[in-house]
Amino acid sequence: MEATEKITVRFPKGLVREMDRLIQEGEFSSRSELIKEAVRLFLLYYRSPEELWEIYKIIATKRKIPSEKEIERILEEVDEEWKRSRQS
Repeated sequence: MEATEKITVRFPKGLVREMDRLIQEGEFSSRSELIKEAVRLFLLYYRSPEELWEIYKIIATKRKIPSEKEIERILEEVDEEWKRSRQS
């Protein structure tokens, strides 16, 4: 078995809701599994933000992933939470 390292990551509530929805729907067995898969895909395909977004849209059409409009809403929520945290 490959050695693992435990890390702590904080996510905005909107992203956690989306992760939990995918787990409820049986897409992933746990948050940990979902996050590991997301990081693997990111590292495998990352060349530029624009290219990553295009790849994401292709993947999204094949799975039950929120629409582009919903993703934009979530990203705006993430951005607002980040701005609030920076003001504290």
